[in-house]
Amino acid sequence: MTPAGLKAARRILGLNRAEMAQQLRTPYRTYVPWERGTARIPGVCEVAVELLVQKDRWVMQAITEKLASSFPGTGTR
Repeated sequence: MTPAGLKAARRILGLNRAEMAQQLRTPYRTYVPWERGTARIPGVCEVAVELLVQKDRWVMQAITEKLASSFPGTGTR
């Protein structure tokens, strides 16, 4: 994972740096250098970020499906 990829994932999740560090259970002062590219991003962080993004997609899909079933005829095309 590149620093740009980490930043992009954070933005997809709608988080600021402090919130992303909290989600990754890492200190803010550890997280920021990863995103700036001044420290290597650990492999476990890459896996955790991928899981956070996937979880976000699952939640959004579940919400969309629930809304579609609650309001028949308004499904996506």
